[in-house]
Amino acid sequence: GIKKVMGTQRELVARRKDNSTFPINLGLSEVDSNGNKRMFAAFIRDLTDQKKFTAIEIEKAASEVLLLNMLPESIALRLKEDPSHVADQFANATILYANIVGFTQLSSSMEPAASVSILNYLFGMFDELVDKYGLNKVKTI
Repeated sequence: GIKKVMGTQRELVARRKDNSTFPINLGLSEVDSNGNKRMFAAFIRDLTDQKKFTAIEIEKAASEVLLLNMLPESIALRLKEDPSHVADQFANATILYANIVGFTQLSSSMEPAASVSILNYLFGMFDELVDKYGLNKVKTI
C-alpha cells in the first residue's frame, strides 16, 4: 500500500522524449495540507552525473591497482605526482632475468588453471625473496 512507498527512495531508469534512458532517484512523500485532501509530492533526481563520477572513480582505482602491480609503490607515487621525471640513478644494480625453460611446451599440455597455479607459485617465491632483501621489482610476462 501507500505506507510502503512513502518516504522511501528508489533508483529507477527513466526515459526521455527521444527514447533514451537515464538513471534517476525517485522519492515519494506526503505533503501536509490543511484541508481534507491528501497531497503527495514526487521528487526525481537525475543520477547521470553521479553514475559517471562513480564509473570514473572505479576506473581510477583499477588503474592504481594495475600501476602498483607493475611498479614499486614509491615509483608509482612519484609517477602520479610528476610524470615528467621518475628516473633514478643507482651506483650498483643487479638485474635478474628469469626464463622458465620449456614452460610454453609444458603449459600447452595442461589445463590453463594448472599453468596459472605454477606461475602464481613461482611469482610468490620471487616476491618473498624481494621482500626479504628489500629489493625493487618490475614484472613482465
